[in-house]
Amino acid sequence: MEHLEKNIVIKEKNPIEKVYRTNFQMAFYFLAFMFLVVYSLSNLSNILAPVAISILIWFLINSLANTIKKIPFFDSNFGHKISIPISVLIIFASIFIIGNFIASSLVELSNVIVQFDSKFNIIVDKLSTITGLDIPRNIENFLEQFSVANLLNNVLGAFSSILSNSIQIILYVLFLLIDQTFFNSKLNALFKNYETRMKAKEVLHKISKTISTYISITTIISLFTGFLTYLVCEYFSLEGAILWGFIAFLFNFIPTIGSIIAVLFPVLFSIIQFDSITDVLILLSVLATVQFIVGNILYPKLMGTKLNISQFVVIFSLVIWGAMWGTVGMFLSVPLMMIILIILSQFENTKAIAILISSDGKI
Repeated sequence: MEHLEKNIVIKEKNPIEKVYRTNFQMAFYFLAFMFLVVYSLSNLSNILAPVAISILIWFLINSLANTIKKIPFFDSNFGHKISIPISVLIIFASIFIIGNFIASSLVELSNVIVQFDSKFNIIVDKLSTITGLDIPRNIENFLEQFSVANLLNNVLGAFSSILSNSIQIILYVLFLLIDQTFFNSKLNALFKNYETRMKAKEVLHKISKTISTYISITTIISLFTGFLTYLVCEYFSLEGAILWGFIAFLFNFIPTIGSIIAVLFPVLFSIIQFDSITDVLILLSVLATVQFIVGNILYPKLMGTKLNISQFVVIFSLVIWGAMWGTVGMFLSVPLMMIILIILSQFENTKAIAILISSDGKI
């Protein structure tokens, strides 16, 4: 009898030990896999970043083509055939116009950067005079060592890198467009099961639709924010109003941090230009109000539930992708996390991770 009880105890313990051992192994393999992924992404950023940009542009082209097909004139077979070339022309023309504007702004921006670094001590002195406090020497040394020029140059360096890789990106996009004519054949060969094949197509369609919606709405909101920033700076007669509007447009593609930077730069320069602290504070209040209304009221209303990502995950991904791919990674962080969320939500084994990444748990 005692012998049977011992056997029962042993049999009861074995499943628990097995589950514990299995869970530990899964956690170890998952962490090892994630380490390899992060390590590879960090060391192959020069190769993978242009590929990621190309895939995003490819998604945009197909999304725009699908929209064009809904237009009455283009709902025919001929319209379907020319929808892709028209989308390519529109997307690349838009990219060319934006790139040309960035290039033309480099000279003005470099002049402004030189002004800022040469007058940074003036800002420190003015802040001391305005507050009536003596800024401690160690804080002053920190401010003197801090260079906004380096931050702006990193951003410009990222866009210069994109422009220098523009031929490579264009080739990637064109080859993706050529290969997509064979995607159905590849999916049919890859997924023999009809349900699995349709699920794969549904995932690709959902990724394309979500990314195009995010980028189109974010672009519209960024343009609106940039225009309002320009009007505010022009009203206050702040030098470089067009430049500050463009920087607001640009940095609004970076979640949270971009809005802070878009307000910080013109306000810092207003300290140099304006003699009255009241004007500086009013400018700060107006620009912050613009960013708050657009970012917290207008943007969520237009985006709705389409950006179903936790705000903590957005900031965390911003840091991670920024550390791996620099400024380019910051701009791509949200679209990449959206792709990851959609893919993880399609499989039972990874659905729990997708729920944690989402904002409301509904996937």
